[in-house]
Amino acid sequence: MQTLGSHWRRTPVALLNLLSQPARTLACVLGVSFALLLIFMQLGFRGAVANTANIVYGKLQGDLVLRSCDYVHLYEPRMFDRGWMRMVQGHPMVQRVDPFFIMLMRWQNPPRPSECTKAPPDGSFRTVGMMAMEVDHPVFDVSEIQDQLDKLKNPDALLVDRATRPEYGPGNCKQFSDIDIGSPLELGNRLTHIAGHFQLGTGLATNGAVLLSDVGYSLRSGVDTRQRVSLGLVRLQPGIDPQQAKLSLIEWLEKRDPRCLQEVQILTMREQLDWERARWLRETPIGMIFTMGVVLSLIIGAAIVYMILANDVSNRLPEYATLKAMGYSHVSLARIVLMQSWLLGLLSYLPAAVVSYLLYELTAGLSKIPTAMTWERIVGVLLMAFAMCSVSGIMAMFRLWRAEPASLF
Repeated sequence: MQTLGSHWRRTPVALLNLLSQPARTLACVLGVSFALLLIFMQLGFRGAVANTANIVYGKLQGDLVLRSCDYVHLYEPRMFDRGWMRMVQGHPMVQRVDPFFIMLMRWQNPPRPSECTKAPPDGSFRTVGMMAMEVDHPVFDVSEIQDQLDKLKNPDALLVDRATRPEYGPGNCKQFSDIDIGSPLELGNRLTHIAGHFQLGTGLATNGAVLLSDVGYSLRSGVDTRQRVSLGLVRLQPGIDPQQAKLSLIEWLEKRDPRCLQEVQILTMREQLDWERARWLRETPIGMIFTMGVVLSLIIGAAIVYMILANDVSNRLPEYATLKAMGYSHVSLARIVLMQSWLLGLLSYLPAAVVSYLLYELTAGLSKIPTAMTWERIVGVLLMAFAMCSVSGIMAMFRLWRAEPASLF
């Protein structure tokens, strides 16, 4: 029996099973690869949701964030009394608190160039993300914006994000650039002109974004920016831990004026980033769709592998019965099926990973959706593939219990 065991370990029975019918194996690999490709793409789009959720927050300067208790998401933050922001400014751990304003606003396309035959008609209306800050207290850590602050002193001037989609009417029909500087347009029912551009990213709630001064924001939104604010960005004294400062600030405000905490929430920037990402992934249809897509792709892949292995076991019952008659145990035979499932997973994973990488690049180039292959996703899908195939292999093992020596006669 020891000799038989040694010979068994040297014989790649699982691999030989797959190679014995190359056409069927190729069809199986293509089927499983398609399931893994679906998983890759669903994870890629889900990752894009998480990334775009924090494009703006990732460039805002602040250790803590003050936001309304009715906050919904970045482009619908609601507003709170600016007096609470001034009160927080008095805490000894706080260096400064800067206001930030943001909302969705109606944008009317600038005149359409004659060569842009596929561009939307002149005067088309769209929704754009309108952001604003005090020119003397910039909040963006973006060098392009810092270099153009003087342009924003004119309340009827704006900077447009180059990530804004072509349907917003850029002069070259593709992307806003220098040729658009000076172009007139209507923003919030007020005549405006493009004074410059920058690169940031638009997020999920809108396909375009612009930046104005707080005065320009007030003229278009009807909000008195001297009294109301969307977000307060708190910068702490050097060396202060944000979490410690948050707890100290909450305790300090409760003693000084409890009404503040009834209207304003205080989060560290890390907490705000996590909250925004979780909100888009777990509480919005787009995030849940891609999450469910991953689950359904796993189920589809597991079903494909199970049908392949179960059919193979049924076709090879006489061979398995012969091995059992020679003295091989259920565990030894089950190991063949499990190894065969792992080989299928590995052979299917490689083409799926390559095609997914190409599709990520194509998607990012054509749609500007930030899909990118990451090492976490490469390893994660590989582990999913092995887990998926292992489950299917274990289920297919039950067919082996029918492989009794008596079935030979």
